[in-house]
Amino acid sequence: MTKDQLDALTRQYLIASFDEIEARLALDWTPGGLEEYSFQLNEKCHDLAGSLAELDLRQTLPVARQLAPEASETDLRVLARRVLEAQLTATKAELRVLCGEPLRHPRHRSLPLETATEAAPKMTPKVSEIASMYAEERIAQGKWSARTAAQGRSILQMIALLLGDPPVAEVTKDAIRRLGLEIVKLPANMSKKYPGLSPRQVLDHLGDQEVPRLESRSVNKIYQHVRTIFRWAQEHDHITQSPATVLRDVEEGRAQDARKVFDDGDIQALFAYIAGSPREPYGVWIPRIMAYTGCRMGEAAQLRRVDVRQDQGVWVFDFNEESEQKTLKTDSSQRLVPIHPRLLELGLVDFVKGCEGEFMFPERVRFTDKATRGNVDRLSKQLNRWLRQAGVSDKRKTFQSFRGTMATRLKDLGIPEYQIAEILGHENDNITTGRYGKRTDLGTLAAAIGRLQLPV
Repeated sequence: MTKDQLDALTRQYLIASFDEIEARLALDWTPGGLEEYSFQLNEKCHDLAGSLAELDLRQTLPVARQLAPEASETDLRVLARRVLEAQLTATKAELRVLCGEPLRHPRHRSLPLETATEAAPKMTPKVSEIASMYAEERIAQGKWSARTAAQGRSILQMIALLLGDPPVAEVTKDAIRRLGLEIVKLPANMSKKYPGLSPRQVLDHLGDQEVPRLESRSVNKIYQHVRTIFRWAQEHDHITQSPATVLRDVEEGRAQDARKVFDDGDIQALFAYIAGSPREPYGVWIPRIMAYTGCRMGEAAQLRRVDVRQDQGVWVFDFNEESEQKTLKTDSSQRLVPIHPRLLELGLVDFVKGCEGEFMFPERVRFTDKATRGNVDRLSKQLNRWLRQAGVSDKRKTFQSFRGTMATRLKDLGIPEYQIAEILGHENDNITTGRYGKRTDLGTLAAAIGRLQLPV
């Protein structure tokens, strides 16, 4: 097949996809139905981007065969990849419509193919082969979960591609220096913003354009993988010395600069937006609970009816792992947090009593059976999208900022740091009040939380 024929078939498929979108958008949706559908679109975007990153064409090869039944196997794979790109383009466009943007019919742009290069003599394994062996060892030893493995493999694949995937023994310190400079230039959310493009193609495409780049901690995470796989290659006698010793971490800055706390204007805007249209209960109560406890999103989402109760005469949230579908980040995350009077005033107890089933919120927002995804990934995307739509545009402010907001405001009220740590579920390293100290009684913590004032 010629390039023009491939372009025409891809354009035909993309136009048909947008026609289907317009038909769906014309349906009479309920608010709850739209929210659920937006969740499904988020999930589909993630899966499509993952398939592109792994060049997994199993789902689109049958479509390609229907579009071009007489095409060769090579042409079918090229077309299948383009169909995958078209599906991601259409899904992202439909999701943007549900965020309040107009539906734009993009013109399909053919992506440059990798030029074939003559394979170098295989004196030692290639960088990609070393990366694969290292990843398999980590998984076999139980040191990588399924989610960590997926992230690690993606990073290692990117490193190999940027280096040009030579035999590992041919990688020089100068090549590592150039690699370090290229990693710093990589854009944020590369796989989502530039689907189908290799890291090298992305860098060539961007040139000197001003775009958001990777955060320093993300750069250092990739640097650590570079050093690790070359050290692994040295330990296993594939090379005599690691060239990656020249790679130094970049300055990450202060931790408090990475995420900013909310001010009253942010909080007012968010909750006004939430109240502006009908929401399912989770969309109303999870933000309220996070605001008045500083808890993690997953902790709020996985609350059960029995976790809202009275202890020592104090209404509390019981953050625990007393269910197979509940997980906590650390041991110190298991705690009792007094419920702020404002939540009681808003009707929390009546809401909990009216919930059906064991959990307060639906399974789809608190649990996923996909090992490569966090349980609240979908919920996080949903709530943070609301935050942006409410007008809070600073990317350093996310729903996780409620934790910092709680800590900062309690500290400003003069609440001791060890009590703040107990409320937030942080480790307390202080010998007197932490390791050997007695936990603060609930009445004292309730009085501390009760002093907090928020425009909710």
